[in-house]
Amino acid sequence: MGGNEEIPEMIESLTDFERFRRFLESIPLDKHREELKNVKWVEQDLYKELLPLESIFKYYWETREFLSFEDWFENFLREINTIPEKKEALEKFKRYYFNRELGENDWFRKGFKARMYRTWISLLTQLDFCYVFEYVASRKGLNLQLVCNADLDAKGIDAMVNDIGFQIAKISERKEARAGKTKKKIVPIPYAVFNLEAMKRRMESPRTRKKEEYIRKLKAFDKYFSLLKNGFVVFKEEYIELVVDNINDYEALKKIIAEINLELA
Repeated sequence: MGGNEEIPEMIESLTDFERFRRFLESIPLDKHREELKNVKWVEQDLYKELLPLESIFKYYWETREFLSFEDWFENFLREINTIPEKKEALEKFKRYYFNRELGENDWFRKGFKARMYRTWISLLTQLDFCYVFEYVASRKGLNLQLVCNADLDAKGIDAMVNDIGFQIAKISERKEARAGKTKKKIVPIPYAVFNLEAMKRRMESPRTRKKEEYIRKLKAFDKYFSLLKNGFVVFKEEYIELVVDNINDYEALKKIIAEINLELA
């Protein structure tokens, strides 16, 4: 495997959900964050041939081969450079936006890698919802077909079950989740990206007047999410169970999600 990442051994007795969680916990988030946090010089819209969605879905959902980021990125870059139409798109992209030749790899490669990492980590969050949903439904003996792929993602839908689409809606301490009012039967699934340590410091500070607000948010976070050892925030089974239990009642599901959103926002 690439870099210093230790990917868990693929043990057959584990469910895909458990394997995926072990994989998420193995990601060296601090290492990647430190390496790539200030690398933001490839931010332009990418040509469709350079989009990584199909590749990510292929490895992490379709074949369920949980590659480290380094290994996935090398595979993806190799694919771009060996498929003629993708390589041509890469050359055009670099010349159009940066006036650089294809051979000048170091500068562009680092920027492109940082761009891909942000997409990669975001999709892993989305897929955590899918794996928990699949696991909970299976545990309940429900035959629910969950679909997630690049085509749906391009339409702003992270996953679909029956005729209901889901969007993973990230919220911070100051920002509410997307309301999901623009499309019929699209349910936003609130996902907290709180700075927990900062919230705890503010809650304990004698200068903070509305401490109950931070207490409420931290309780809501603990109710719906878990924090893995490396800092990756994942969905609790109890949260997704509410979704599974109400999958056939759209109005009830919307009401439940709205209540969760209010608890977190």
